[in-house]
Amino acid sequence: MNFLLRRTLSSTVLLLAAAILTACQTMQATLTPEQIAVLKREGFVQHDTDWELNLSGKFLFETDQDDLGSDSIAALQKLARALLDVGIERVRVDGHTDSIGDKAYNMTLSERRARNVAEVLISSGMQRDLVQIRALGDTQPLTSGKTRAERRENRRVVVVVSSLAPK
Repeated sequence: MNFLLRRTLSSTVLLLAAAILTACQTMQATLTPEQIAVLKREGFVQHDTDWELNLSGKFLFETDQDDLGSDSIAALQKLARALLDVGIERVRVDGHTDSIGDKAYNMTLSERRARNVAEVLISSGMQRDLVQIRALGDTQPLTSGKTRAERRENRRVVVVVSSLAPK
């Protein structure tokens, strides 16, 4: 019985390893040099397999606010056109808040922020089903949030383009 159990566990581990290896192999680099050049020009920074554009410097939200001003909308429209012009159609939009207030409320607020940015990207030509929204609340702060300026920097949206996609 002990031998049979060890053999079953060994087989399970081997199957799991094979499944993980297969999943890794079904991912391929999809960004062209031209696309990478546009991402860099637009201010995206590479983190592992993702390219991230932190909009905290461009699209700051006031406390408890999720609306975008006309300058922000115009900049997002320009960004969408630049991405679409080089064939980047799939993005993720991550919404963030500062740490003030109720965690559940902040999660909802971060979702509204991400959704508002996503709606501008969609209205600028991106396909709705290729724009993913993620609410992160105050779970990934950029700063300690101890000062008003630091809390302001944490109220942001990040646009993410993955350099890997399923085959």
